[in-house]
Amino acid sequence: MFTSDNNWKTPLGVYEKAIEELRNARTELQETQNNFLLTVQILQTEIQTLKSQLRETQEKLESSEQIARETKSNLIQATEEIEKLKAMLNEPQANTQIIQELADIKAQISQLQTHIQQPEQPNIVQALSNLQLQLSQLTDELTLVSHASGMDYRNLRKLLSAQNWKDADKETYSLMLKISEREDKGWLDDGDIRKFPRYDLHIINQLWVKYSDGKFGFSIQKQILQNHKQFTARCGWIKNIATNELMKYEDYNFTLDANKGHLPSTPRIVGLGFRNTNEITHRLNIFYSRY
Repeated sequence: MFTSDNNWKTPLGVYEKAIEELRNARTELQETQNNFLLTVQILQTEIQTLKSQLRETQEKLESSEQIARETKSNLIQATEEIEKLKAMLNEPQANTQIIQELADIKAQISQLQTHIQQPEQPNIVQALSNLQLQLSQLTDELTLVSHASGMDYRNLRKLLSAQNWKDADKETYSLMLKISEREDKGWLDDGDIRKFPRYDLHIINQLWVKYSDGKFGFSIQKQILQNHKQFTARCGWIKNIATNELMKYEDYNFTLDANKGHLPSTPRIVGLGFRNTNEITHRLNIFYSRY
């Protein structure tokens, strides 16, 4: 028991003071230990979080590297296939097969692009874009140079894409006469129509429909023929409804304001001229049956 403040100078007071200081030191040590343990727990939690993040990062990196390896392999394979296809371009009979193979390659490239989303793969993405451009160019070359007649329709596409409807119609007329070797006659008769390559009709029609947004083309004219009695009038080819007289070519409307199906100038192609359409309606029927 403490006797007074001055008793600490006595042996008993010294002991009591020492005991009190030890108790205080013990309390401080316990608090320090508790704080240390809490800090260790927090650090352990942070370490576990960092380890988890590191594993996720490694997995993503491994996945990205795997995708990159697979993509590079597929890219090399696709490039080799394109080179093989280029070598086959001089074999017209192989065009249909090549077009299908190109479509398959395009589908593969599209699938690859959906998997490549990491920004660290810009070279692969650019390579795929370049490859797609080559494929588009090859497809255009194959689909616009007929394997049936050997006729090149790239100039027709150029005129249509520029919406130069008049020159495009003249080009269509000229190419069809050339295929049938009827330049000197200026029109196709029944026999010429029946022998005209369906593949070429398809190419011509697709170009007209595409660049006119579905307003012009043989298929559009055929739809009108099947659904309207006044076919030539609906297409805007009649000069005089009372006499059913066809208009002259120079009076055609070479704009998008023309009637639906107004172009190409099929009456001119099949030799209707300025005659009454009732006289040779069968020729129109023969022509559209070929499409």
